[in-house]
Parts: sequence; C-alpha cells; structure tokens
Amino acid sequence: VQPAAFAGPTPLAATAPAAMTAGAAPAGAAPVYATAAVAMPVTGETGKTMPGVQQAAYVAPDDPSALLSSSPAKEYSAGPRGEIERLIEKYAVLYEVPVDLVRRVVSRESTFNPKAYNRGHWGLMQIKHATARGMGYDGPASGLFDAETNLKYAVKYLRGAWLVAGGNAKRADRLYQSGYYYDARRKGMLEETGLGRDRGRRRLQPDA
Repeated sequence: VQPAAFAGPTPLAATAPAAMTAGAAPAGAAPVYATAAVAMPVTGETGKTMPGVQQAAYVAPDDPSALLSSSPAKEYSAGPRGEIERLIEKYAVLYEVPVDLVRRVVSRESTFNPKAYNRGHWGLMQIKHATARGMGYDGPASGLFDAETNLKYAVKYLRGAWLVAGGNAKRADRLYQSGYYYDARRKGMLEETGLGRDRGRRRLQPDA
C-alpha cells in the first residue's frame, strides 16, 4: 500500500489589509491559504475543530522561490521558533538530510506551527499518523503535535525521499508530498528507506 501523501493548503479569498499610514496607497489583496475546520479524528463530528489545535494559515509569498531560501537559525536564537530551528538542525544532521530542505518542508507544511492540523496531517511537517508509525512511531496521533516527535519521524521519512531522489532536493521535496513507496520498490530501496522489505530484486541506481 502506498504511504499516504501529504495534503497541501486549501486556497480561499481574503481582503486586503487597511493602510497603516494616512495617505498611503491601499495594499493589494494577497492570496491566503488556510486549513478548513475538519472533523474530529475520533468522533467524526463534522464542523468541529480540534480543541487546543491551531489551524495553519499563511499568506503566500509574492515570489514562490522564497520558499527555497534558508532562514538562518541564528535569527531565531530564542523563543519557540529558536527551539524549532535547533530541532530542525538536530534531525537534519541525524538523518543526513540538508537542513535547508527540512526547513523548506516545515515552512510550507505548517509555517513552523507545531499545532497545525489538516485532514489527518499532523504538526510541523504535516505527517500522517500511519506514515509516522511506518517510521517506528508507536504513540497516539496527537503526540505528533510535539515538535521533536514530529521532526524525529517526519525527517526520517524525508530521508527516504532524499535517498530515492538520489540527493536531488527538489525531487525529494516532491516525493515527500506525493509518497515514494513505488519508486523505492522499483529501485530496490524499500529496506533502506524503512518502507518494507525488498524481494530479491536487483537494486537500480537512484537516478534510474
């Protein structure tokens, strides 16, 4: 079974903010992305948001390539963001994945909000509970709201995408979003990526 892919944000319209100073030209409207209210995973009651959970929302950048640039961790040396940056670096080093790639995924998936939730996708890297379990996690889905827990298992999953992509960051990012089970199976990399057991098939090169 293909591991579940990661859902992207849902677009909705927004009005432009009021000008901050008298006589200033009104700011143009910017597209806003926000997660919709979703059913509680356990009760299935529609229209209810999860208690204590913040729905992720962010303004899309004028230049999408801005997501590719890194934000130096030293700029966030204190506070919650500083701790998240420290954890990003910790697990990027542990799993030998570029820190900029991890930061890019966190920025896009949750805008660094560890309590983000969207249709079965949890926390900083919006990983599914089933996917995290496949990476060795044995706790409840709500445990993925913990920043370190989320990064520990989601960066491990990202590492598999990085390996299957042959070290190509853009392709690894795409594979993280779409899932890469069949790519890994075709290349004989299920065991290396932690997705399963290879059945005696000749391993292909990562770029094959």
